[in-house]
Amino acid sequence: MRIERDSFHGVKVHVIGLGAYGTGRALARALWRRGAQVAVSDIKPADALADQIAALQDTEVEILTGEDAYRGIEEADLVAVSPGVPLDIPPLVRARERGARVVSDIEIAFLISRSPIIAVTGTKGKSTATALLGNLLNEGGRPALVGGNIGIPLVEVAERAEAEDLLVAEVSSFQLQATEVFRPWIAVLLNILRDHLDRHASFEEYREAKARIFANQSADDIAILNRDDAEAWAMRERVQAQVVAFSIAAEEGCGAEVREGWLRVRGAPVCPVEAVQLRGRHNLSNVLAALAAAGAAGADLGCAADTISRFAPLEHRLEPVAEVGGVLFVNDSQATTPEAAVAAIESFDGHVVLIAGGRPKVDDFSGLAEAAARRGVSLVVIGEAGPAIARAAEAAGVPEIAAADSLPEAVETARRRARSGDVILLSPACASFDMFEDMAERGRIFKETVLALSRQQEKQQG
Repeated sequence: MRIERDSFHGVKVHVIGLGAYGTGRALARALWRRGAQVAVSDIKPADALADQIAALQDTEVEILTGEDAYRGIEEADLVAVSPGVPLDIPPLVRARERGARVVSDIEIAFLISRSPIIAVTGTKGKSTATALLGNLLNEGGRPALVGGNIGIPLVEVAERAEAEDLLVAEVSSFQLQATEVFRPWIAVLLNILRDHLDRHASFEEYREAKARIFANQSADDIAILNRDDAEAWAMRERVQAQVVAFSIAAEEGCGAEVREGWLRVRGAPVCPVEAVQLRGRHNLSNVLAALAAAGAAGADLGCAADTISRFAPLEHRLEPVAEVGGVLFVNDSQATTPEAAVAAIESFDGHVVLIAGGRPKVDDFSGLAEAAARRGVSLVVIGEAGPAIARAAEAAGVPEIAAADSLPEAVETARRRARSGDVILLSPACASFDMFEDMAERGRIFKETVLALSRQQEKQQG
């Protein structure tokens, strides 16, 4: 059935997922408010979802949990899925076969939004670019609300936004894959690297999911592309929107670029490179993307240098934790691919002791191993991928390799190998689900372990 913008009266909707991030709850409430007949399913038992269920008690939403989950999904006109739900699970297949539209939360957000959307995607850097862009817009005179995959459901933000606001959305390949009419005014593509092949059938499918950010744009819209990333830049051949490039490497001719020690937008100097507090070339690229999007949205960039200089690393993204015995401990738990771990290693000039491993998303760690060998990195491996990473590292000639059975043990092993002035870097190059609930729990345990060491040092010195 055809659903018009912000009109769901009488539509039978089945929402999938009622987890801790709140996307399912936000979807269910927004759709119920607009007259839809809403059921929400989650395979977890009701007692594990008590807070989420309680938050919907003032609605007429039907909540189906445990063995009752998905009951009646075949009768739905529309199925709305949370980001973590694979699109090929049997209940979704059955619903699709019966004619239901299966869409992601960002599709619903677009349909109810009164505000233009700026959407940011890419394999890595999404959260950093999205958060910084929100700051640049708000401090540059363009009121903006930030949501999406960054932690606040975009549907929830869309309900709060006024027509004069901008919605800044971090969007993932999983969300984009289940869109039909989603159309951002400004679409930003940071990069396309090999990732999520545990969820997408192939790299080509993953790339096509990312490309959907541009699918419904017209010549009145703007596509912001990374000229330094081959896959991202190739998208210029297929977009209908106005293309704005950003680049670290290009000498000139981009909407945002680095030249003569300055970050420039449309050729004008905006911020000295030395003012950027984020480490690594990849983060410099993220800053350029945010500047390009802010400029395209009409923000005043006169205060951008101050905004950028005050922008600190986000949690789990090259996040300095503490210095213990002259050794800097850095939490980069968000680095779930080998390419991300390589970028992290190359963000530091001195000797790095790298903690890597977890549930692999890819089966080739040779690039990471070669970068580690080239930089003389010491390596401590953990998790399911630990043996494979160690084999690749040994073949590449990494000088020092050790294994640990837990993250706290890995921290202690790394500490014994580090000297004053070194960096101990958690940049796993893998997903976390073999040992942790998610990457955030992995990062928190790393930080707790490091801070305990810091307190112990302070006690000894005191």
